[in-house]
Amino acid sequence: MASKIERVTVKLPPAFDPRKHTPAVLSKIAAKHGEGWEVDAIDSSAHTLTASRFAQVTEVTTGGRSDEMVLGLGRGTKPSDGDRIAAKFEDAHPGFKLTRFDPYLGQATMARLEPKVIRAREALRVALGVKAWDVQVSATGDGGFLVELPNSYVPSKHDDKLTEVAEHVIGRPGWFVTPDPANLTARITPSDPPTFPAAIPTPMSRLGKGSRDHTAFGMKLPAPGEKKGDLISIDWTAQAFSLLAGMPGSGKSVCLNALISDALSHGNELVIVDDFSKRVDFLWAQDFVRAGGWGCDSLEGAVTTLAMVYEEGQRRAEVLAASGYVNWLDMPPGEQFTPIFIVVDEVSALLVTEKVPSGIPKDHPLVREAVETNLLKIKLASLISKIIAEQRFVGMRMVLSTQVTNNNTGIPPSLKAKIGHKILQGVNPSKTARAQAFSDESAVPVVPENVRSGGAAARGVGVADLEGETPAVYKSFFATTKDYQDRLRKLGVPTTNQPAPTPGQIAKYTPSLDDDGSDDSRPASRLDSGGGWGEAGGRDAPAPKLKGAAAAAHQLRVDAAIAAKAQKQAGQQQATQQSRGRGEGPA
Repeated sequence: MASKIERVTVKLPPAFDPRKHTPAVLSKIAAKHGEGWEVDAIDSSAHTLTASRFAQVTEVTTGGRSDEMVLGLGRGTKPSDGDRIAAKFEDAHPGFKLTRFDPYLGQATMARLEPKVIRAREALRVALGVKAWDVQVSATGDGGFLVELPNSYVPSKHDDKLTEVAEHVIGRPGWFVTPDPANLTARITPSDPPTFPAAIPTPMSRLGKGSRDHTAFGMKLPAPGEKKGDLISIDWTAQAFSLLAGMPGSGKSVCLNALISDALSHGNELVIVDDFSKRVDFLWAQDFVRAGGWGCDSLEGAVTTLAMVYEEGQRRAEVLAASGYVNWLDMPPGEQFTPIFIVVDEVSALLVTEKVPSGIPKDHPLVREAVETNLLKIKLASLISKIIAEQRFVGMRMVLSTQVTNNNTGIPPSLKAKIGHKILQGVNPSKTARAQAFSDESAVPVVPENVRSGGAAARGVGVADLEGETPAVYKSFFATTKDYQDRLRKLGVPTTNQPAPTPGQIAKYTPSLDDDGSDDSRPASRLDSGGGWGEAGGRDAPAPKLKGAAAAAHQLRVDAAIAAKAQKQAGQQQATQQSRGRGEGPA
């Protein structure tokens, strides 16, 4: 841009005295070139004086272009004069706007702008907090804009505001801004909002070719203007435990299937614990669990499976201590343990204790059944908590899956605080559900409206806050369970002929009310005072009798309790015989 400052240099006589002779020199310059000159410099060695001036009056030149005018500003023009000069000349030249203003160089530029550019420039200068001529805007061929940003631009302060302008002022949702802070430029690009396809097939060819320590389960929401997003995966080296929450039908099982298949394909051993009524979701993976790793057939089986995992963790801890390592990942690759990938589904059903009937004796079968069930649930909760608290450094990795994540559903804050990876399945969870799932709900994005209302695009979608990663919206991979089975068998993933714990193992690891040291702290009912069921009035008092359906239901409970006890005793005997057969002595 040509400067509007004029300069002149004159030769000085040898006897020149700046204090006496400078006014006379300026007078001679003014006589020849006009008024308004000021001394810039006097070079005593070269005997020269240099003077300069701005144009004395504001002048307009077009420079041969009909869409731009250059203004020469008068001396004394200040930065604060910009609004006045803009208003004066924009009124005199309709369609032109002041686009550059530099009073120190004595120059300003006006340009003819399209209405859409004027609108964009005005919105952007408000977002950036500057004058309109501090933002240069030009239209692009795709309907967007190129922007020259002011020196005051700061990404953390202005990017969200620029996006708001792009999406809600000059464009619509889906338009995006690509800033270049180093060059102080930005591009505003028209686009549709990013979304997901109806389904994202599990990349079967990737199984077995990734990392043992990173388990992929879906795709992140694509970046603006893109059709495909990045993989989303759990980094188990950053944190060894994950929480997956979501209401029924939100797609938790689909997400878990993707996690299981990826973990198995990369050498993890598998353990699955689930409520009996939901085990069908994972029957496809039953043969792939480690021996005794299928804890889905009963509550006793669930306790036994995790008890054996915990015992294996203790064995590994002893190995670490003996070898001098603090973490299994510090061991040489050839000596590292095989990671154990534990899935605990339907946590609430497994851990929330049952209400113990009141008003009947403590030795009544209904009471004993509830207390026995609660004993198993408490034991299971203890094992989960101990594995999470104690065994992250020996290769244990766990995903807890539940509908609701609060203290009333088996996951207290103390346990949740130890879990680093948080995943919430579903497109429209309540604010309460988000607050319960995430440590800082405000830092986790929500599923965009276009995805929520996108029909098939919304299936399997959720949000994740994974340790070491930026929180993201994602969609789970999907494949049929048969496809997963076929692929894992083709990869040669080991299978077992003993997925569920044996009766002997159940007898060994399952607690019982009959065990020594058991403490039934339930308050006695008024019917207990006589010494047992039906003896409230003493030895000779007639026993209270149930009638009709109540009597039949009671007898069924009694028979079931007797059968269960007999089965347990048989299991204990079998375990003892097996131990003796191996020469190990009594179990």
